[in-house]
Amino acid sequence: MIIGIIDLGSNTIRLSIYNCEKDEFKLLTNNKTMAGIISYIDNGILNNDGIEKICSVLDSYKELLHNFNIHEVRCFSTASLRLIDNKNEVLETVEKRTGIYIDLISGLEEAHLDFIGAKLFTDISEGVIIDIGGGSTELVSFKDSRTLDSFSMPIGSLSMYNRFVKKILPSKKEKEEIRKEVLFNLERLNDTGIIHGYFDVAIGVGGTIRAALRLINDLYDRPKDNRIFTYRELKKLLSLFKNNDRPTIAKILKIAPDRIHTLLPGMIVLHTILKKAGLDKVVVSKYGVREGYLYHKVLKGDKIDRKNI
Repeated sequence: MIIGIIDLGSNTIRLSIYNCEKDEFKLLTNNKTMAGIISYIDNGILNNDGIEKICSVLDSYKELLHNFNIHEVRCFSTASLRLIDNKNEVLETVEKRTGIYIDLISGLEEAHLDFIGAKLFTDISEGVIIDIGGGSTELVSFKDSRTLDSFSMPIGSLSMYNRFVKKILPSKKEKEEIRKEVLFNLERLNDTGIIHGYFDVAIGVGGTIRAALRLINDLYDRPKDNRIFTYRELKKLLSLFKNNDRPTIAKILKIAPDRIHTLLPGMIVLHTILKKAGLDKVVVSKYGVREGYLYHKVLKGDKIDRKNI
């Protein structure tokens, strides 16, 4: 079976096409649109331009799938629609206009699917999964391959940029404001093992952490397939990025041009979590919420509203 999975996030809308046989799958191709849906939210309401943007992207993906004679598609959304006040209206409007049903998953469900996806990639038996998205960050601690604690925080690379950053890159003061916001959200984890130094390894999920890995690989002249970096290496990378100077902007444009404004806020979120939790190493997973969703909710037959294009 060939199936398309659409991940409607706060920063990007991504279509991933997989070839699935029983419980196994292989990624065939990826298509990503930098939609910035969170930027269309006014006072908790996704405006008409935002709805139009979603419909436009989904229609383009629908046409692409039809061109390849692919009729199976699942679409889910995370913080981009989860945190808005008019979510029901948006879901109904988008389905009516595009014919695509959007499965709105909760923050805790997103964290659980991150865990499932990451465990498909690695056999690490204990640690903390960190998924930094555009509008939210999910944390999952696990030991002996079983989850211990799961949390979703309403902070992400794009939301931090929109709230605190005035120019392309954050100033020293703005960086500190982002750190304080992350630490404020981490306070509710005080009674968990996540931030008490019980673990050494983090499994990194999501575009922000993958982009940080590419920058670190470039900085240390490592092979592109290296998937590990340390807290100290991330700290050094952040120290090299000065406020809105040309070399900094040029470096990000070279490695991750589509994340020019969100990468540093996202890296500050990651650095703050690693420091607070005492995590020394990050193993970057190539699988995450999309693969967790595909495996758990589609291949394993978990209940879901299924609609063909």
